Amino acid sequence: MEYELRTMKKLFSLSSLFIIHISLLAQPHTIDSLRHALKIQAQDTGKVNTLNLLSAKLRRAGNYDTSMIYASTAQALAEKLGYKKGIAIAFRNIGNVYNNEGKYAEALKFDLKALAISKQNNDKQGSADDLGNIANVYFEQGNFTKTLEYDSAALVIDTQIGNKKGIATDLGNMGNAYASQGNYIKSLDYYNKAITITNEIGDQDGVARNLGNLGIIYYTQGNFPKALDCYFKALAMDQKSGNKNQVEDVLINIGSIYYVQANYTKAHEYYFNALSLGMAMGDKANIGNCLSNLGSIYADQHQNDSALVYFQKALTIAESIGDKDGVGISLCNIGNNYRNRGNSTRALEYYFKALPTLRQIGDKRFITTSYSNIGSGYLKLRNYKLAQTYLDSALTLSKDIGGKDDIQFIYTSMASLDSAEGNYKKALEDYKNYVVYRDSMINQESVKKMTRMEVTFEYERRDDSLASVQEKANIIRKAEISRKSIITDSAIVIAILTAILAVLYINRYQLKRKKDKMLFEKNMELSQQQNNVLKLEKQRAEDELANARIMLDDYVKNIVEKNELLEQFKLDMENLKILKAKEIDENRIAHLESLNKATILTEDDWNKFKDLFEQAYKGFFIRLKEKLPDLTQAEIRLVCLTKLKLDTKQMAVILAVSADTIKKTRYRLRKKLGLSEEDSIDDIAASV
Repeated sequence: MEYELRTMKKLFSLSSLFIIHISLLAQPHTIDSLRHALKIQAQDTGKVNTLNLLSAKLRRAGNYDTSMIYASTAQALAEKLGYKKGIAIAFRNIGNVYNNEGKYAEALKFDLKALAISKQNNDKQGSADDLGNIANVYFEQGNFTKTLEYDSAALVIDTQIGNKKGIATDLGNMGNAYASQGNYIKSLDYYNKAITITNEIGDQDGVARNLGNLGIIYYTQGNFPKALDCYFKALAMDQKSGNKNQVEDVLINIGSIYYVQANYTKAHEYYFNALSLGMAMGDKANIGNCLSNLGSIYADQHQNDSALVYFQKALTIAESIGDKDGVGISLCNIGNNYRNRGNSTRALEYYFKALPTLRQIGDKRFITTSYSNIGSGYLKLRNYKLAQTYLDSALTLSKDIGGKDDIQFIYTSMASLDSAEGNYKKALEDYKNYVVYRDSMINQESVKKMTRMEVTFEYERRDDSLASVQEKANIIRKAEISRKSIITDSAIVIAILTAILAVLYINRYQLKRKKDKMLFEKNMELSQQQNNVLKLEKQRAEDELANARIMLDDYVKNIVEKNELLEQFKLDMENLKILKAKEIDENRIAHLESLNKATILTEDDWNKFKDLFEQAYKGFFIRLKEKLPDLTQAEIRLVCLTKLKLDTKQMAVILAVSADTIKKTRYRLRKKLGLSEEDSIDDIAASV
C-alpha cells in the first residue's frame, strides 16, 4: 500500500499526544542510489517514477522540504509527458507531506486531486491508496466517522481486486478508528481479522503492528500487564524481521507504559534505546518524540534543568522538520517547565508562542490547555482581568469538545480567581461546578472499568499468543450473539442492585455535601481574613511601584550621564592622538582607548534597565509582545524610551547612536506598523 499505515493516538508525556506513523524503512544507501539514478535517466516516465519514489522515502525519513521538492518536480515532468499515473502519485506524495506537517486542508486538497485522476484512469489500486490517505487525514483531525467512511470504501476496492495486504491494512486502520471512539470490542474484532490475514500471507510486520494495536487497547484500559505482553511479542517479531521503524515505535510504547506507572528507570531505558535507534536511522520525528518523553521523566522528578534541555532539543528538531504538532507541544512543555519553577512571566511567553501553531493545526484540546495555562499564569501575576478572559475562553472551548477533565481543572482556577477578587458567591458556584464534573469523571471511569471487564474476561483465561488469535475472534462473535439474552436475564438483578446502590449513594452524597458546605464556610471565613491582608499587600505594591519608577528615572539619568562622559572621553582621546609631543601620557591614552572600546549601553545595562522598567510598568513587555509580536530588539528599546517620554537627543545619547539613526528607526517602525499621519508611536507606547 502506498498510503501510511497508522496506529492509535497514545500518551507519551505529561501533556502531549502524538501519532506514530508506521512506515517502510528508508535506508540512506537506497536514497543515495535513487539520487544517482536520477543523474543518468532520460526525461521520461521512468524518471517520474524515480522522483516519486525518492520523495516518498525522504518523507518517511522526516525530510519534508526535500520530499516536497522531488514530488513537485515529478508532477511537473509527468504533466509535461501527459503521464497521469505519475501525476496522481506526485499529488499523493504532496498530500502525505502536508498531512505529516499538520496542514490538513492542503493534504485533503491534493489527496482528492489524486483520487480524481485514479478514478479517471480506472486505477483501482491507486483509488484504494488515495481513499486510505484521505481517511488518514480525517483520523489525524479526530473525525472518526469520516475516517471509517473512507477506510470502508478502500476496503471494498481492495476486496474486489484481491489485495490481501491492503485488506489487512484497511481492517487495522478501521480498528484504530473504532478504538478512538471507545468501541473496544469492535476494534479488537477488526484487529484480529487483520492478524488472521497477515498470518495467511506471511506478513510478519503486519502481525506485529496489529499486536501493537492490541497493546494500545489494553494500555488505554489501564491493563498494563496485557499491554506489555502484546508489545514484547511484537518487539521480538520486529527485531527478528529487522524492521527498525517498528522496533523504534514499540520501544517508545513500552517506555510509555513504564512512564505512567512511574517506573522512571525503566521508562528512561526504553526511551533512550528508541532515541539511539532513531538517531542511527535519522528518524527525526521519533527522535523529537523521545527527547520530549525523556524531558517529561525529568519534569516528573522535579529535575527542571535537565527537563528543559530535552524540551528545547525536541523543539529544535520539530522546527527543523516542520512538525507543527511537535513545535506546539514542545513550546507548551517549556512553558510548563518555567511554571513549575514559579516563573509565570517566562511561562506565559512560551504559552503565547505556542498558540499560533496550535491554532494553525486546529488542535482544540491543546488550545484549551494553553488558554487554561495562560489564565492561571495571569492569576499568579494578579492580572485578574486577563486571567478571566483566558479562563472563559478555555471553558467555552473545553465544553465545545467535551473535555471534562479540562473543565473541572478550569473551574478550580476560576474559583481561585473569584475568591481573589472577593466574589465569594461566584467562587461557590465555581466550586459546585467543579464537584459536578469531578463526580461525572468518577462515573465515567466506572463505565470504563465495566467495559474493560467485558472485553478482557474471556482473554484473561487464555494465553495471548498468535495461535489463539482466531479463537479470540470467535469469542467476540459469540459474545455479540449472546449479548441480548444475557441482558434480558440480568435485568432484574441489575434493577435490584441499582436500587440498593442508589440508596447508599444518596446517603453518602448528602453526608458529603454537608461536609463540603462546612468546609466551604470555614474557607469563606479564612478568605475574609486574607482579604484584609491583600489590602495591605496592595498598598505595599503601590508603594513599591512608585519607588520603582523613581529608581528607573534615576537610572535613566545615570545612563545619560555615563554616556555623555564616555563621549567626552572619546573626544579627549582623539585630540590626544593628534598631538605629537613626547610628553603625552601613554598610560592615559591606553586608559581612554579601553574606555572607547567599552560598549555603550551594554547588554548588562539593557537587562538592568529592563528589570527596573518592568518594576515600574508591570507586564509591559508581555503586553507589548501581545500587541506587536514582530518587533525587533532595537524597536522594543525605542518604544520603551518613548514610553519614558524622552526626546530624540536623549534617546541618541542613551543608545550611543546619532539622532538621525533614531529618526530612521522611528520612520521604519511607523512604516512597519502602517501608521497614518494622525497616528503616533507615542500613543502606542502610552497604551501598552
